[in-house]
Amino acid sequence: MTELTPQPLNPDRYKTLVVILTVITTVITAVVAGLNADASIRASLSNRDSQQYAILAEGELQRVSLQSAYDMNIFTGYLLDAQTSTIMSLTANQETNAQVVADSELQSILAQARADAAQKFSIFFTDPRYVTKTQGGLPNMQAYLNNFAATAKDLVIKQNAAADNYNRWNRKGDSYTSVLAILAISLFLFGLAQALSPRLRLIFAFFGLSALVAAGLSAVLIVVG
Repeated sequence: MTELTPQPLNPDRYKTLVVILTVITTVITAVVAGLNADASIRASLSNRDSQQYAILAEGELQRVSLQSAYDMNIFTGYLLDAQTSTIMSLTANQETNAQVVADSELQSILAQARADAAQKFSIFFTDPRYVTKTQGGLPNMQAYLNNFAATAKDLVIKQNAAADNYNRWNRKGDSYTSVLAILAISLFLFGLAQALSPRLRLIFAFFGLSALVAAGLSAVLIVVG
């Protein structure tokens, strides 16, 4: 009876498999690197927009602060002159001294003239949004307050949205970096497997494939997240 001679183990066994896995890993690494670059670009753009909106909001707040100070000073002056005109008119009507009456009437006329001039420069008497709807009534201060910082509030909302986008894309970029680190380990294992015996090659290929699958799933979750 003829004895069977055992065939020597092929030293190149599983090398083709490792090469295919290496190519797949390289392609996935390139895709993840592209996604990482895209996330970094989007984060940079969002950060730029956030800073831009913050500067615009700060400038708008300073502008409306100066504008409100001007509006209130004009309106306060109007109220003071209108009140002075009324008081002097009442004083003139109650006095019997001709000189006092003349002086009071003159002061009343001058105060009313200043009040009329203030109306021409006051937003509360020139802007239809705030002009009183009743004779002798006060302007619509609530509408003024509502519109006072509307633009600044809109800019702050946009700034917050841009900041949220920056944080979102920045986190994605960090996550992609972690995935690239796992893919680097996978490539290292596949490269090491090429120099080992077939049995060890298969073991290292398995671990490399496990890292590849984990990296791929993580990348998919990051993209859809």
